[in-house]
Order: sequence, then structure tokens, then C-alpha cells
Amino acid sequence: MEEYKAKFIDFLLKTGALKVFENPSDDRTLKSKRISSWFVNIGDFNDGASLGPLSDFYADVLLNSGVDFDMVYGIPEKGNLISPAIIVSLAKKGKNVPVFATRKVPKEHGEATNLSIADRIKGEIVGRVPKPGQVMAQIDDVFTAGDAKYEARTKLEEIEELVGGKFSYPILAIGVDRQEVGISASGTTAIEQYQEKTGTRVVSIVNAVDVYNILKERKSVSERALERLANYMRVYGTKDARTAIGRGLEQKIIGRDKSVIPACDVSTLEELEMIAENTADVEGIGGYKTGISLALRFGLPNVVKAIRNYTDKPIIHDNQKAGTDIPEMGKEYARLCKEAGVNAVILFPQSGPETERAWIYHALDNGLNVIVGGRMTHPAYAVSEGGFITDEGALDMYRIAARAGINNFVVPGNKPEVIKQVRDVVEAEGVSPVFYAPGFVAQGGKIEAAAKVAGDRFHGIVGRGIYQAKDMHAAAVEHTSQL
Repeated sequence: MEEYKAKFIDFLLKTGALKVFENPSDDRTLKSKRISSWFVNIGDFNDGASLGPLSDFYADVLLNSGVDFDMVYGIPEKGNLISPAIIVSLAKKGKNVPVFATRKVPKEHGEATNLSIADRIKGEIVGRVPKPGQVMAQIDDVFTAGDAKYEARTKLEEIEELVGGKFSYPILAIGVDRQEVGISASGTTAIEQYQEKTGTRVVSIVNAVDVYNILKERKSVSERALERLANYMRVYGTKDARTAIGRGLEQKIIGRDKSVIPACDVSTLEELEMIAENTADVEGIGGYKTGISLALRFGLPNVVKAIRNYTDKPIIHDNQKAGTDIPEMGKEYARLCKEAGVNAVILFPQSGPETERAWIYHALDNGLNVIVGGRMTHPAYAVSEGGFITDEGALDMYRIAARAGINNFVVPGNKPEVIKQVRDVVEAEGVSPVFYAPGFVAQGGKIEAAAKVAGDRFHGIVGRGIYQAKDMHAAAVEHTSQL
């Protein structure tokens, strides 16, 4: 890493502008609405001793960019604070340029009164009035989703109309590139989207990977804080960021590569205990799937306790279906599941890419294993079957999860052709999948057929075929023999 990058990160840490949180209660909500375990606040540089060095870093990245500019514009609000100091540093380094900022509320007094239409520009800006043809170097603190940058660009285009000519916008300098994807399913980065839409090149002093590497190398934060930062970057990070951080350890929920998991969709705790009592000693039983009925009727902690009376095999909770609410709800859901004592959660993130990323992140942040589904067993689910969910949209649910490092997936056991599609999609993202499949017995699927398509790691989820059997132990043995 270049020396100036390490110095800048040291500077951020020393001044307290860079914060990486160990406790989720300290997390910050970004303008993008993402709940982040790390935060950079350039606004903390608010005195001469801190603004001076900061402006030097910005001046260097601008001068080293190779872009020729003749004016500096500070994007509200953080850019407004630091851009005047930056032009002082630029002047010291031999480049003297003016600075200006736009007002959110036009000025209506002083020099902005009794003016001609052409001069009313003075009511819209602070600093030097730009002229048509000037080349702008834009300044801001960080880049997450880019909302403030687009708003500023719209404002600048309004100023163009007032001055009677166009400006040029070749470069935007930021302190920290958070290296996050945009909100769409495509995985295109927020900066890539901005550069494509505006034609403006974005340069940064450091990026998220630089921050992570320095923190790890110097042990500047606790292991827990660093782990939370890594999880955040794996879920929200760009491809480059995810590659640099690595996928982390593969989540292995079930101890064996193939097993049967009883779906405990019964009405009472007594019935649940009978399932656990009669199947726990069957070698091929890998764990237990709990559902919404028991959880609502008795409370999820009591459901977990009933199973734990007979076995310590993994408990997978399926809220039928979790991940269909707004992104923010994922944090509380994950916390409650962790407190209840489940080992893994099943998510069907039909509310969109941001919900999926948020619910995955909060589950990982709470130490839960994550299983993601996108296709279901019943008829008329996908558009190709006469349903609502597009086939490609469902595949995107698997694709986004795989990019976040998830390797456990729910697929419909009675639709082998769908299993093959999903397998191809997640393997294309570099993930070796573990599949969990319902849809057998009552729904017509055959365990052996699904297992053949799924590959070496497959877990059949069987409900009525076990708990409605006269002899649950014998039924469990029979189903596991088909693996």
C-alpha cells in the first residue's frame, strides 16, 4: 500500500473520524438507509490542526489525477466544509483556483437583492461565481449510494441556466470510497453507475479495502469489530472488495454432506417432542426445521427448548417466509432468532435486493447461518408457471446471496430442472452450494431424483412423510436410505 494511504488512515483514526463499531447499538444509518458497522465522518475535521492535513491529502489526489481543472466545488454539506481548505493546499502546491458552493435555500438579502436576472446567481452560491466553460473539481467526503452527488449535479445544471452556459465536470474527489454496490440486483457499483450517468471520474484517497487491511495489519480495532466490518463488506461490497476480503469460512450447518431434515410443521409442543424423540438417534437425520405456527403459538425459545430436550442437532428456523419486509426489520429479526437459540435461518428475500442484503448481513452479524431460497415447490409461483415472481428475479435472489458468500440454498425438491438452474447460477459466482429441498412425498418429489441433480451436498426436508407416519423412526430411516 502507498505510504500516503496508510498515513491518511492513521490520520482518520487519530482524529476519531473513522469509527468501526464492535457493538451493533453503535451502528450508523447511512443516507442510503443501510445500517453500517463502520463510518467515516469528515465533518469531524473542524479545526485548523485537522483541516490542514486533510486538505493536503485531497490536493495530492487531485494533482496526481492528471485532470486539469480551474475551479473547486464543494458538494453540500461536507464538501462545503473542506473545499476552502483544499484550495489553500492547492495554492501551496502551485495551483491557484477559486472555490464555490451552492445554497440549499437561495439568499434573498444583501448582495442578492435588487439584482438583474443575470446576477441573481449570487443568491444561489457562496464564493466565486462560475463562468460558462469552467472545469469543476467536485469535492465530497465519501461515496455510498451517491444521492448527494446526483442532487448536487442537478443544482449545478440549474446554475448553468442562470449563467448562460455549460460547465465541465471531469472529476470528483472523495476521501473514502466505501466500495459498495448500488441498490439494484445487477451488482453494479454505485460509483460505476455515477460515472456512467454523469461522465465524471471519481478518485479517492483510500478505499474500504485499504481501511480493512490497515486495521487488520495494525490490530487497530477489536477482532469483533474487524469481523463485523468484513461481513458488511462481503454483503454490500463491490466485486473487488469482496475478492480482497475473501468469502470467509464456508458455513457448514449440517455435520454430514447428505441428510434428511424433519420439517416440524405440527400444532403442539408434545407433537414436536415426539418428532425429536423418535428421530434424533437416526444417523441420517441432520437437523430440524421449525416453522411459524409453533413459533407464534408457543414462542420460538420454547420451540427450541422442546427439541433440545432430545438432541443438539442444528435447528433451522423458517418463518415462512422471512425476508419479505423492509431492510431495517432484518436487524431485529436476526437478534430474536439468535436469542431463541436457533442455528440457522431460511430467507426468501422477495422484497428486493436491499432487503436481501440487509437480512443476510444482520443474520451473519448475529452469528447465524443463512440459507437463501428463491423458488418454491407449489404450482404457479414463478411467471413461467403462471405466478407472480419472474424466473430471473428468483435466480437473482440466489445470485445476490452467492455474491455475499452464502453457500446454503433452498430449492424445490419436486422440480429437478429448477435445482439444475440454481446450481448453475451459484457455481458461476464461484460458490460450491449446499442444497436444502422440501417438496417430497405429499408434493410428489423423489429424494433420490433431487439429490442426483443437486450434487454431493444435499439435505432433503421432509414433513408429513415423517410426522404423519405411524412409525416416525421407521419413516426417518426409510427416507434417509434414499440419499
